Amino acid sequence: MSTSGVQSKNRPIIQGRGLTSPGVIALYLFGLLLIQIIENFISGEPGRITGITLLALFIIAIKLGRPSALFTAVVTPPLALSATLILATLVSKGFALTTLLVSLVSSLARLAPWLLLTAIVSWSYFFIAQRKAIKPSLPPSDPSSTQEA
Repeated sequence: MSTSGVQSKNRPIIQGRGLTSPGVIALYLFGLLLIQIIENFISGEPGRITGITLLALFIIAIKLGRPSALFTAVVTPPLALSATLILATLVSKGFALTTLLVSLVSSLARLAPWLLLTAIVSWSYFFIAQRKAIKPSLPPSDPSSTQEA
């Protein structure tokens, strides 16, 4: 078997063109849910590991996703974090409303710096990528064609 057609330079080895927007959302949801459930059972509250995973999932989504899924990769982290926090808290703490709400608020407070860091990194990457995409399409300026009045 020859694998010469499967490998490429500086790109992960994946079949096809990459993850679409629903694939990026599924990547965030399943990755965060798995890590949060594990961290809830180990320490009782999501914390640093979930925060680092959130940032790592953004980088993975950039590497594995299609260029058209970049906006989805930027917008999804807070939504996926909220949804998975609710699910992981339900799984680990149960259905008691007071316990659920207190755990949810404390988990959001504990993960707020990581969410803010992920938002800064992801939106900065998005705006830089958009700027690079627009810049080559502008016509070059010609300083010698200035008219004197």
